Amino acid sequence: MPAPTDLPLTVLIAGLGGQGVVLAGDLLLAAALHAGFDVKKSEIHGLSRRFGSVSCQVRIGRDLHSPLRGHGGVDLLLALEGYEALKQLPFLKPTGLALVNRLWRKPGAMSPADQTAPAQANDRRLQWFAGTELTHQAESARSLNFYMLGVLASRLQIAEEFWTAALDGLRTNDSTEANREMFAAGLRAGQAAGKRRPRVTTK
Repeated sequence: MPAPTDLPLTVLIAGLGGQGVVLAGDLLLAAALHAGFDVKKSEIHGLSRRFGSVSCQVRIGRDLHSPLRGHGGVDLLLALEGYEALKQLPFLKPTGLALVNRLWRKPGAMSPADQTAPAQANDRRLQWFAGTELTHQAESARSLNFYMLGVLASRLQIAEEFWTAALDGLRTNDSTEANREMFAAGLRAGQAAGKRRPRVTTK
């Protein structure tokens, strides 16, 4: 069982419309439910079109009463795009951790922005991953959310069997195998980058 200071744990997932932010949140919720935790999820949609800001919070623990945490209340931030990570930083605890895909594309933009990172990108809580580059190399660009979810999984002690059960619950399509491969690649990348708290321990 986790120590009292480990739970409840709040994960904020952020990105742009079309990147699969909501699906990533659903899979995290499913994995945590399979692990026997109480889970609450909220969704916040920005622009009602592709490339608009999208975020969701997933809270994991026992006897949860609220699906949302405010500024300074989030333990882990998973961001599929750089500007969205910086936008959500006020929600992250001073001791929290942000796992960020190295992509700069402002909301509403059809193409990547200048790769020059803003000064806030040096925040010590940010840890960067080359998700866009690696998924493009694997010709699985649409599986970026699965790659980054794998990175997140490396920071949560939710057993592999529960992640597998969550993935098995997805509707089968042509991308199923690619999604699983990118999740596994993200998990390896996250493990290689080193583990830091906070983490969730399954019972």
